[in-house]
Amino acid sequence: MIDFRNRLEESRTGTPLLMVVPGSGLIAKCAVESEADALMVLNAGIYRSMGSGTLAAFMPYGNANDQTLELLKEQMLPRSGDLPIIAGVFGVDPTRPIRDRLRELQDLGVIGVVNWPAIGFVDGKFRKHLEKEGLGTEAEAEMLAVARELGFVTFGFSLSVQEVERFVATGVDGLILDVGLTRSSDDFRAKRDDVHRAISQLNKLSAAADSRPECVRVAFGGPITAPTELSEVFRHSSIHGFAGGSVFERLPVQDIVNTTLRRFKGVASSARAGGVKTFGGMVGHSPAMRQVFDVINRVGHQDVTVCVEGETGTGKELVAGMLHRLSSRANHPLVTLNCGAIPSSLLESELFGHERGAFTGAERQRPGKFELAHGGVLFLDEIADLSPHGQVALLRVLQQNEVVRVGGDTTIPVDVRIVTASNRPLSAMVDAGDFRADLYYRLSTITIRLPSLRERLEDIPLLVEAFLASLRTQLNRPIAGISSRFEKKLRAHAWPGNVRELEHVLNRCAILEDGTHLEGWSFEPQPYLRSSADESDRPLPSKQEQAERALQEAGGNVTRAAAALNVTRKTFYRWLDRGKAERPSTS
Repeated sequence: MIDFRNRLEESRTGTPLLMVVPGSGLIAKCAVESEADALMVLNAGIYRSMGSGTLAAFMPYGNANDQTLELLKEQMLPRSGDLPIIAGVFGVDPTRPIRDRLRELQDLGVIGVVNWPAIGFVDGKFRKHLEKEGLGTEAEAEMLAVARELGFVTFGFSLSVQEVERFVATGVDGLILDVGLTRSSDDFRAKRDDVHRAISQLNKLSAAADSRPECVRVAFGGPITAPTELSEVFRHSSIHGFAGGSVFERLPVQDIVNTTLRRFKGVASSARAGGVKTFGGMVGHSPAMRQVFDVINRVGHQDVTVCVEGETGTGKELVAGMLHRLSSRANHPLVTLNCGAIPSSLLESELFGHERGAFTGAERQRPGKFELAHGGVLFLDEIADLSPHGQVALLRVLQQNEVVRVGGDTTIPVDVRIVTASNRPLSAMVDAGDFRADLYYRLSTITIRLPSLRERLEDIPLLVEAFLASLRTQLNRPIAGISSRFEKKLRAHAWPGNVRELEHVLNRCAILEDGTHLEGWSFEPQPYLRSSADESDRPLPSKQEQAERALQEAGGNVTRAAAALNVTRKTFYRWLDRGKAERPSTS
């Protein structure tokens, strides 16, 4: 019990918490093997394992407390090992006093309690009838108060601000913040929007618990079905952990379940960079990075436009996320659009949305990024690639603060803070006539320039430790560090792909080598050749220049050059000559 309370405290300042909600003994066994922090046993697991879905747990198919007890005895306890167990308890039980139920769980070795099934999932007339019978949030809070009195660790399962406030008043140790049923999508853009909405909901719920900062906040469910999405949630919210059920169980092979859990655990471990202090996911202690952090702190709470400039792989999106998190708009969406990835013909639809039938393929009404970001922040990545037509359309919205969907005639007001990113200085593009001056001045009230990795080589040891913290868990092996020879090689490299390339190099070496210290024998540094005209204020290289340099440093190997820049071969070819030159024949 004391160990788990210490783990909760650690989750607020160190490595975030990862809890698994198993529906079977197999998943419980996988959770133990994958070193999850705790099991949360809910009767919903019974219905998931039968293929009925979580919502069946809220139907009158039996006594929920009896079902949870059966699941504990028959499947979870025999396979849980030393893993702490949090059990779901329904607040009102007509068959036995709640205090007796709790003592029975205590005798079985259960150390924590959460209100489940949670009344917050129910609405409409059914909800009103339940509350009339005394089955509302108040009954759940009273049950948690009794559990707290008996010495349990208590969690309040919350779906609304009102529930958060009630459970915080009860004195719970933690909150399970639900962002919807677990769901996946094949539509990448729709999935990204779902994740941003989930982050906004998490921030809203979490803010309601600010009166008790010691209360641990754990995200649950929703569109968080991949480690990359969990990483984004950790970057853009102040939660302290994640709990998942069907996200793990939908995978059919035990080894894959273990791998997935380890990858989630790896994200949780790297969220605090293995003990290395981070700033919104950014790592660095060099003068250049301290200056960047200072500017972000000064600008974050100001509602002004910001342009983040830097080479590919320097972390421009991390800066945008931190600006959003520090702003008064943190409880509203952060929506991202890569201007370089959207064809000019579809740009207006992406930005402003479209009505059904507006063009071929528009089978349904779709809100644009401005609408989705209303009240929050719109991050326009690769703004330098915005076409002249797109620049005019964007300028019009910034001037009028309203949009009209493609194919529609209704004016929709929008309140959005704009943050942009570019790998080329926009001021130089304005001078060259490639970017509108009036749009530039609207987008860049403040410009933040991120240094390249070769400009802050002293940060390499910190970055290495941050990446190794994640690799240790993901690969399930004790990587103690890197050799001094490998570190010298890292400092001698030009790093055209910057921090992203460093992560790629360490990943590759960790996979190819077996020792506890990485030697980097598969890595050969390519030094940066500085010309006489190369001054500190020289414009950042264009994508074509980056591609040509990376190809030269890779000895003509396109695959290696594209990997160094962290782009696909197709994108690399497009960068190389914008379609004017023949593709290299090597691979």
